[in-house]
Amino acid sequence: MQWTKEADKAISRVPFFVRKRVRKRVEEEARSAGAKEVLLDHVRSSQQKFLGNMESEVRGYRIENCFSPGGCPNRAVEDNDLVNRLEKLASGKNLKAFLKKKVSGPLKIHHEFRMVVSDCPNACSRPQIVDVGIIGAWKPRLTDETCSDCGACLESCKEGAVRLAESVPIIDEDRCLFCGQCIQACPTGTIS
Repeated sequence: MQWTKEADKAISRVPFFVRKRVRKRVEEEARSAGAKEVLLDHVRSSQQKFLGNMESEVRGYRIENCFSPGGCPNRAVEDNDLVNRLEKLASGKNLKAFLKKKVSGPLKIHHEFRMVVSDCPNACSRPQIVDVGIIGAWKPRLTDETCSDCGACLESCKEGAVRLAESVPIIDEDRCLFCGQCIQACPTGTIS
C-alpha cells in the first residue's frame, strides 16, 4: 500500500522494534476506511486507538523470527518448530501478571519479554537487541575427504575466512560467521 510523505514521516518516529507491527495496523485502518493510500490521518487515528488501548495488547512476551521458513537463501539452521516450542513455553508462564507486579502504571509493548530466532548469522530479525536472541549457525569442519582445490569454498566465503594451503582448506574462525556457505559450496565434502 502506498504512503504519503507525511504519513511515512510520522511512522518513522515509531520505535523500530514495533514499527513493522504499527505500520501493518495503520494499513489495516486505511483499508477499512476504503483508502488506497495511507494518509497522516490514518496514522493519527491508529495512534489514538492503540495508545488508549495498549495494555490490552500486551501479552507479557513477544516471539519473532526471521522470514527464513519462507525461504531465506542464507538459512544455516532448519528448525521450523523452534518458535512454536518457545511460544508453548512462554504461554505457560503468566508473564503479563509478572510484569504488572514490576511495572508501575499501565503496561506497554516495550515492557514485554522479547525473544527472537534468526536462522542464520546475518540476523535480519535483530536477535542481538532483545531479551533472548537465538542465532542459527553452521560451523564448518574439515573431513578426511580429499580437497579438489576447486576454490568454491573461497568464492562462497564473503568474509575471507577460508584459504587453501597445499590443497587443504584452512578456516579462520576469527573471521568466520558460521553461515555455512563454504559447506554448501564444497563439492567434495572436504568441508562439512
